[in-house]
Amino acid sequence: MAYPYLIQGKNIVVVIDNKSHTVSSTHPTYQKVLDAIKAADWATVKDIIEPKQVVLNYGKGNISIQGEKLFWKGYEFHNALATRMIKMMQDGFPVEPMANFMENLMQSPSNRAVKELYGFLEKNNLPITSDGYFLAYKRINKEFLDCYTRTVNNKPAYLMTAEEVAALKATPAVTKLGVTTSIEQDADGKDVTVVSMDRNRVDDKAENTCSVGLHFCSESYLPHYPGEIIVILKINPADVVSIPTDYNNAKGRTFRYQVVGQLGVNPDEAFTTSVQNDANQPAAKW
Repeated sequence: MAYPYLIQGKNIVVVIDNKSHTVSSTHPTYQKVLDAIKAADWATVKDIIEPKQVVLNYGKGNISIQGEKLFWKGYEFHNALATRMIKMMQDGFPVEPMANFMENLMQSPSNRAVKELYGFLEKNNLPITSDGYFLAYKRINKEFLDCYTRTVNNKPAYLMTAEEVAALKATPAVTKLGVTTSIEQDADGKDVTVVSMDRNRVDDKAENTCSVGLHFCSESYLPHYPGEIIVILKINPADVVSIPTDYNNAKGRTFRYQVVGQLGVNPDEAFTTSVQNDANQPAAKW
């Protein structure tokens, strides 16, 4: 069934079921509507202009998108993450990683972290993995210890000897400040280094720029911190506690992260398509 339409300058007017719809050239769906009209693909025209409610059956199925609105457990969700997910769906991109990220993020007890974290990732070009975690950087010294206390082991498991792995599996290393390094298995059954501390000890005030917590950062922050080695961290968004306000919001604090790789290329080349698809790559891929 063809729908009456009129192209007026930079606007397309389409009448569907006696209801007029105007799509301006600045709207992300404009070109798709125009192409569908040219192809006489009226079903697509209707689906774009009057989207059916789409329920994303990911995780626990808490996410739904209707038109240009995103809902979490039935209530409308407003932030950069919601905007991006809607735009990706409209443009035909898969949203599974984003939905998984949101499912993880909403497990956070911090309202502030829920509101601010995705904007931080998008601003700093930090990628989201297929299981809804994200990747970030950290500088450490040449002994794979943190640069501040020089006591926390941040060595990726695949660079450890079999004896080192076995020792950390048997007895996790705990510093005097209560930071633990252990070896766990990821979803693929691979050994991975995990650094953690009690969440309630991590400073949740963004205004406190240098404070207690496990730190991660973006590429732009790397020149502002010492350390001979850069490692790649994989972090569950639910574990992020705060995004400090200094250095243009380029770093964060968490209570837990995985050390999944040592950076062997320039930082701006680190997050290639292959890396984004699989965070647990051997050093050569980083």
